[in-house]
Amino acid sequence: MECEVKNNCKTYLEGKNQCWICENYSLYNPVNPKILSRRQIQQREERKAKKKELKNSEASKRGKRAKRKGWEGETEVVKLLEKYNIKAERVPLSGMLKSEKYSCDVLLENGKRIEVKRRKSGLKTIQNWLDEDPNSNYVFFREDGNKSNWIVIMPIEEFIELTQKAEGIMK
Repeated sequence: MECEVKNNCKTYLEGKNQCWICENYSLYNPVNPKILSRRQIQQREERKAKKKELKNSEASKRGKRAKRKGWEGETEVVKLLEKYNIKAERVPLSGMLKSEKYSCDVLLENGKRIEVKRRKSGLKTIQNWLDEDPNSNYVFFREDGNKSNWIVIMPIEEFIELTQKAEGIMK
């Protein structure tokens, strides 16, 4: 087998033009790194194939779906709020960076931030609480044993009314 890259091999040139055929080009040391040996070409193709396989894996697809679902939910909330003249914008890179500037998903004009969550059927209990009494406007919720961390759950109409009143939009 003739060496295909000996004219670009430092090992060959330093050996005063004496070349031994190294096993599968394992000792190839290029003068010009852009000239690749068969082994390097094969290794590059194997890396590309492995990367492509990972990119098309089921886990990767689930991650892309989750990211797209999050983006769609955030965009939906922004459009819903803007329909009622409440200025809002999606936070770029929401969820990817852990900093105050990029925290949460949607930013209101008044500086308040919204975390957007969508679930296929995970909110049935909360919806049942809201539907329990037609005269109830809010659900106050806390974990047992944690008396200071109350969460308020309300229908979007209530949120819009409160926000518009606070911003002086309602007449």
